[in-house]
Amino acid sequence: MKKSALVLTIIIAALLMLGIYFFNSARPVAEALPAAPGLPVSHKEDPSRPSKPLTPEESQKAKASLKQMTQVLLSHTVNEKKLDELMAALKQDLQEPFQVKDKNPETGEMIIVRTKSPPPGTRYFHAQYFADENNQFFAQHMSFEFRPSPEAMEQAIQMVQETFPGLAAPMEESRDFIQWELPNGYVVWVKRLDKEDITNNPFNAYTLGDIGSIRVAVELNPESDGPHSH
Repeated sequence: MKKSALVLTIIIAALLMLGIYFFNSARPVAEALPAAPGLPVSHKEDPSRPSKPLTPEESQKAKASLKQMTQVLLSHTVNEKKLDELMAALKQDLQEPFQVKDKNPETGEMIIVRTKSPPPGTRYFHAQYFADENNQFFAQHMSFEFRPSPEAMEQAIQMVQETFPGLAAPMEESRDFIQWELPNGYVVWVKRLDKEDITNNPFNAYTLGDIGSIRVAVELNPESDGPHSH
């Protein structure tokens, strides 16, 4: 009788240990948010990106990267440089760009450009190029993200104002978003990302630690006729 009780105790203990093992195995390491299928995550930074305070050296590098990437947006949208010039510039900066092509009857041909090695403090560079009626590609959208910090939104807004000449009063402005009109049918905007922005993103992987990241973007104004309209 004692032997049967001992065997039963061992079996129960084993089942409990097995249950704990599978429970812990199923739990995510970080509180990751779901991402819809899309482009592969392609950057050398830790995807969890904890928003701990930056050291002075990290802060300086991040500000330099912010300036660098904001200038990329200006040069390759409003200044109308071609797709191969964007690829060459990103390669020269050692960002390891790559292209993903898509084509369907409704939207036509599209090329997406991403990078594998973003400058420190930035990530998720994303450019979308479409072919016009002459089969020439133009930038429809170009953006990158800047690491979250208490000063990040203010720094990004200041950098846009310094980089894009002659900005008028914003078309739209709130605590977490600001947008200006640009020449050639484009707009430039800065947005502080919230939970809704980073949930089920089709291109980027996020965790809750990424709330507060700043996205800087230039894209065609949907109300314009496309590039060259001004």
